[in-house]
Amino acid sequence: MLASAAPVSIDRLIDTVWGPETPATAVKQIRNATSDLRRLHPRLAENLRLAGDGYQLALDGCRVDAATFPRRVVEARKLLAEGRTEQALGGLRSALSLWRGPVLGGLDRPALQAQIAALNELRLVTMEQRVELELEVENHQSLLGELSAWVAEHPLRERLVAQFMLALHRSGAQARALTVFEQTRRTLKEELGVSPGVEMQEAHRCILRGVQPASRKKSLLLGRSNLPPRSLHFTGRAREQRVMDEAGRISQTKSRPLRSAPVVIAIDGMAGIGKTTLALHAAHQLTPFYPDAQLFVDMQAFAMADRPRDPGTALGILLSGLGVPPEHIPRRMDERVAVWRRLLADRRALIVLDNVTDTNQTLPLLPTAPGCLTVVTSRNRLTSLMTTRHLTLPEMSHSEGRALFGKIVGDERPLREPAAVEYIVDLCGGLPLAIRLAAAKLRHRPSWSASHLASRLGVGWQWMATLEAEGGGIAEVFRQSYEGLDAAQQRIFRLLGQVPADRIEARNMAALAGLSVVHTDRLLESLVDAHLLSASGPACYGIHGLIHAYAAQLAGATHETHVERAEVCLAAVSGVGSEI
Repeated sequence: MLASAAPVSIDRLIDTVWGPETPATAVKQIRNATSDLRRLHPRLAENLRLAGDGYQLALDGCRVDAATFPRRVVEARKLLAEGRTEQALGGLRSALSLWRGPVLGGLDRPALQAQIAALNELRLVTMEQRVELELEVENHQSLLGELSAWVAEHPLRERLVAQFMLALHRSGAQARALTVFEQTRRTLKEELGVSPGVEMQEAHRCILRGVQPASRKKSLLLGRSNLPPRSLHFTGRAREQRVMDEAGRISQTKSRPLRSAPVVIAIDGMAGIGKTTLALHAAHQLTPFYPDAQLFVDMQAFAMADRPRDPGTALGILLSGLGVPPEHIPRRMDERVAVWRRLLADRRALIVLDNVTDTNQTLPLLPTAPGCLTVVTSRNRLTSLMTTRHLTLPEMSHSEGRALFGKIVGDERPLREPAAVEYIVDLCGGLPLAIRLAAAKLRHRPSWSASHLASRLGVGWQWMATLEAEGGGIAEVFRQSYEGLDAAQQRIFRLLGQVPADRIEARNMAALAGLSVVHTDRLLESLVDAHLLSASGPACYGIHGLIHAYAAQLAGATHETHVERAEVCLAAVSGVGSEI
């Protein structure tokens, strides 16, 4: 409600003013109070408008501090991201100068507390960021009185305490700085049962050694990035790019300068569909909005040799990526989580968790700060993960596939033989990895034509054998997905290779597997969640041509014999309709 240009209903106004003890004349009193406001403030009358059964305050042309302050903070942070430190510091000072006291001082209304708390938290975070820049330009002595008051008011806010310690240290008051550390350490232990975090420990260590700490910009967090490079041949995915861009930039818009929670975007899809490629492309596009850190960790859900990476190990990688020395990374899992989230509490960081197994592997790694964005990719549907946006990648369209093929080949050959390219892309079934492998084969065979490549490609397993790559081809990525299944899922998957791809029904598969229809359908649904099948209707399923060929290869069925077996199977189950 504070500084919002959105309409506010009469019911919400009544709840804000009176809470549960609403008088019978509440609506009339709201109407009268609004009329009085318009009469006493003619300029307000122009902007306070009826909207439905409530009101809307049009902020265009109005100066409302609750809206101006966040906007100035965002603008200052953009300047900082561009390396314009002096201008950013001026912008933060300007934003903080708007404050004259507590937000809505004297109004103790539960309905307003969440918004008041959000503005107060932004004020503290902004002040800490301003103090950090003041320390960078050696304005430490002018900060002492201000920091002393803030630490007295917020004794458990560790970043404030660390900044106060450094300001004292640089002003020659080492003994007092060590006293502040000891008092805070004792308070943290007694009230929360925790030890000081990285920032306080770093300040304490510098004071004991009598040295000045390194610039925060050069040591911890700011500008940290280990993102792999984006693909040079990225193509298509316009809708998905738009969704991710809108979600990632939400904190930068003037209408919503702050988020109330961090953004989590989950991307799932079958092996080779381009999840990592999209995640990295979007991450690089959004990097300017997350200047403090851009971090990537492979969770190895389907690694060729290693087991999936446990969250504790992943946290160690992420903390190292933020610049935390190995000796300061806690051993216990819960302490690593606490340090990770504390370091990102007032930061703007982007994290890519790639190749995730399930939600449980992900949860400890998610930041809780509203300024953070996490992109998660998985071959499995993360149905338990609370996300801001959830994207399931489909196969590429024919036009996107042709464009990707042409980009990778990089010469005129695809343009000279469009029909051959169409045939190759059709064999790939819209799978980006398959298209890339086919195009790479032609790129590295300058003497070949597109039609020659097409003639060398058979169907099914022959196609996969032709397009083996240095790190493993299509069959290898399918093998990783297959080996991630349990024994019952693996068996039903192999049986899929013995029935036609367009005739996969629960009752047919149940007869072939010797299982009940209910149990079989449950297994088939689990393959849908693993993106090895797609649901085409109740108890009916579809399968990608290349995955079907891989299943047939596992089952030991050739293109001819698995059709014969399927006919026998279908004839045998023609009368099956009841559940066992």
